[in-house]
Amino acid sequence: MLRVTPAVLSALMLAAAPVGAQDLETYNAADAAAYAAWEALPLTFRTVAFVTGDAGGYGLYDARDSTVFRQGEPIVLYVEPMGYGWRQEADGRFSFGFDIDIVLRNAAGDVVASQESFMRQGLTSRARNREFYLTLTLNMTGAPAGDYALEYIVHDLASDKIGTIARTFSIAAP
Repeated sequence: MLRVTPAVLSALMLAAAPVGAQDLETYNAADAAAYAAWEALPLTFRTVAFVTGDAGGYGLYDARDSTVFRQGEPIVLYVEPMGYGWRQEADGRFSFGFDIDIVLRNAAGDVVASQESFMRQGLTSRARNREFYLTLTLNMTGAPAGDYALEYIVHDLASDKIGTIARTFSIAAP
């Protein structure tokens, strides 16, 4: 005897529905649910990776194999934030972005450098973009060899959300 559960019945009904209308309707419902989940997130970072240089776009980066840098080599992080907000502008477009502070500590934990509003990056779009990336570049020319702790404090410009990115790295002796 074949038993039809509500889930099976729902799947059969979807399969029998006109393909074009049902697919877009289903997608739009899932997209609305994704936006609701996004807005409930704290400011989060899906991907944080030391990279070999600037990314060519969202997801288009080359990760480094090592967290050891040569003296004078830029320290570059690729970051994919999630959970940020959007501010709707008078013309209907959406603006979003970040104000980023930096704190750099040596191996003993002493702050060797810090700067509020180290970087500010944003975008205005006709869509509430969820694919957005940051390239954070720190130049440490003249810094001595050793171990460091890097902290970026990321402030969402469209909400009161704040997130922290913390990574350690080393500068090799010459």
